[in-house]
Amino acid sequence: MKRIKHLLSLGLRFIITFGILFFLFKKTDFVKLKEIFKNLSLPFYLTALLCFNSFQLMVALRWQKICETWGFKQSYLFFLKSYLMGFSLNTVMPGIVGGDLLRTFLLTRQGLPFKKATFSVMIDRFYGLLGIFFILSISLPLYGQFLPKKLYYFSTILTYSTILSFFLISVFFTKIYSTDYFRPVSLPYNLFPILLGVLIQVFFVLQFVLLGKALHLNISYVYYFVMIPIISFLAALPISISGLGVREGVLSYFVSLLGFSIEHGVLLGMLGYSLILISALPGLYFYLKAKVSWK
Repeated sequence: MKRIKHLLSLGLRFIITFGILFFLFKKTDFVKLKEIFKNLSLPFYLTALLCFNSFQLMVALRWQKICETWGFKQSYLFFLKSYLMGFSLNTVMPGIVGGDLLRTFLLTRQGLPFKKATFSVMIDRFYGLLGIFFILSISLPLYGQFLPKKLYYFSTILTYSTILSFFLISVFFTKIYSTDYFRPVSLPYNLFPILLGVLIQVFFVLQFVLLGKALHLNISYVYYFVMIPIISFLAALPISISGLGVREGVLSYFVSLLGFSIEHGVLLGMLGYSLILISALPGLYFYLKAKVSWK
């Protein structure tokens, strides 16, 4: 039964992913798409790639700091390699479970109990989402007025309710139910991971600012700090294959609200996905190399 449910879920993700892409490509003028791509600025694209890999370095550091709250000590290089291996697995395999299981497995091999290893991966992902909402808490009221009213109000309510909920949870596990297991979400241990989570999301947004520059897309950078966090949140939901389709579809919608063509949105999303594929290569190398030693 579990296998059937998994296959059905996977099938639904494929349908959603390729359904959105089919709809987008049907509306796309490929001649115009080609013309936009021909003018791509390579220096801006390569800087965006550097930006993407920079925040990956910070993700590994955040994960390390989470595990250190339990007194679990491993080198930064261990966490970086483990994160990159998990990231590459998530990229080449549908969903995010495969990479997360691998990260958990690698931690338990080094002696961290399974429950804590699993929780560290979960809370690491949550801090990533929290970083999204912290950025939106500032950018939405300042620059989010171009969004449709329903989407604007829904995003605003979700943003502030999530931040408030985390604050209450943090206080609860700090003052009322202080345990070793929940130490990564209690004060003051969670402050540095939260800060890193915000900084990581800033770099994630900046990569799209740079990709927009590479496409000569004349959008003010402040709008990216509204669009990209929302897209990051939607792409992280388990409704598509690695966010493919959702990213391109929502980007196309947002840039159209700002007066630009659907082709710009599609290409911006595809370039973002190309950064993911390129950045997955080191982790894939580490994974294939490590797999030999596990046999």
